[in-house]
Amino acid sequence: MKINILNKGYIALAILLVAGTIYKIIAYKTWARYDYYSAICTPQSYPIYLQACYFITADADDLAWINDEKVNDFRSEWGDEGFPEARDPLRLPEKLVLKYAAYSEQKFYSDTLSLPVDVIQKVFKEAAKKNQLDELFKSGQNVKGLKFLVGVVPDGQVVVWLRGRFLEQVILKAKIAPKEPRSDEMYFEKPLSKSAYLNTVFEGLSDSLKTKIKSGWDQHANYLDTPTHYIDQNKDGWKSIH
Repeated sequence: MKINILNKGYIALAILLVAGTIYKIIAYKTWARYDYYSAICTPQSYPIYLQACYFITADADDLAWINDEKVNDFRSEWGDEGFPEARDPLRLPEKLVLKYAAYSEQKFYSDTLSLPVDVIQKVFKEAAKKNQLDELFKSGQNVKGLKFLVGVVPDGQVVVWLRGRFLEQVILKAKIAPKEPRSDEMYFEKPLSKSAYLNTVFEGLSDSLKTKIKSGWDQHANYLDTPTHYIDQNKDGWKSIH
């Protein structure tokens, strides 16, 4: 049976559609994507203002959002991850981008930190086997995944945890150096001087908190080695889930 030109066109279109679908699946790498939630925290005694905070993944089109709401509202507490809301499955993070101003030090910090991708992947796989994936909330439904929590303390010290059910593992400890900000990094509705920028971004701090910080509150605390009590605070709830 001869195939007319129209049918040839349909066949060619079908082949292109199939090829496009296969390419999209391969490029998207569904098998390499995970459900996870990310947040950042600071001690109450160390308020910062975040200018940039996100993960870079293996997919250049996917920057993993990090929940910074409590930090930039100066309501954060050490170890506080906030409400664990997941987005669409993402590739695992490979780098952490941090840029912030610190109130007590009146300094600016900025760096891009490499993450141990092999370690992160191993934790995800073992957590799935050991029933340590936690409940994450996404678009009105629950999904299973893990939580990244970034902690920032004085002198540019940073820690990153991976959390799940009965799971809290440090995957990175690092120290970043303060950097003098560029003029374009001190823009807040209009160009500002360094002191004016700091006054503006921290004007929401309460007077009582400013007074406590100026008095030296918590200045010798070693938060990087202080337990977050995350597992102790959640174990009863996990035990009740069958």
